[in-house]
Amino acid sequence: MVSVPQTARDSVFQPLQVEGAVERIVRRLGEAIGSGVLRPGERLPPELELAEMLDVAPMTLRQALAILRDAGYVETRRGRGAGSFVAADIAGPLGQGGRVPSERELVDLVDWRRAVSGEAAFLAAERADADALDALSAAAAATERAALGGFADYRLADSGFHLAVAEAAGSPRLVAAEASLQAELGEILAALPGTWSTDALRSSTSGHTPILASVLQGRPEAARAATLEHIEATRDWIVGLHLGRLSA
Repeated sequence: MVSVPQTARDSVFQPLQVEGAVERIVRRLGEAIGSGVLRPGERLPPELELAEMLDVAPMTLRQALAILRDAGYVETRRGRGAGSFVAADIAGPLGQGGRVPSERELVDLVDWRRAVSGEAAFLAAERADADALDALSAAAAATERAALGGFADYRLADSGFHLAVAEAAGSPRLVAAEASLQAELGEILAALPGTWSTDALRSSTSGHTPILASVLQGRPEAARAATLEHIEATRDWIVGLHLGRLSA
């Protein structure tokens, strides 16, 4: 029988669902740090033990820890007393520029993205012609290349991919709505602390793969489902890298 978590601290180290595991780890640990469940300077369980506790692969855990480390929330010490620790000062990373959404704004944005981007993917899988599919494949490839560079280039390529999906749907209104969404999302992502690491960008890019495959295969429901999963993963980035500290 699986034991029921007795404390907030117990819940931090419960197994995760497999889907979007990197983002889920970032969100769970970020919220735990932001709420004080994990205290500044506290040592995290050893990587292999923590990966087993969360029921994820060690490489997946290392990716998430690298993202939290780049954001300034976790630090890794070498030598005697080696391990991963909650940063002693986590206030600094939260003071960076950009627009941090309120919790209500984020829920509203996610709902709107689900409606617009989810439907765009559905229709793209139904309607896209050969030229649109070629353009979408090229946009996906451009995003993968941009993931090897900096955040600014990646953000443009990522936005371009989602716009290519909307264009493949053949609806000018969906394209306009997606463009507006991407502009708002760009402001919010720019507010995330730290420089986006290659690990973070590659993980984000991986969410495009099932969307592209579903559209190319003409599977509307699968394309929508993959898009909704990708949207939820982005929500996890935002919440986790703001330590769950979104105003009401």
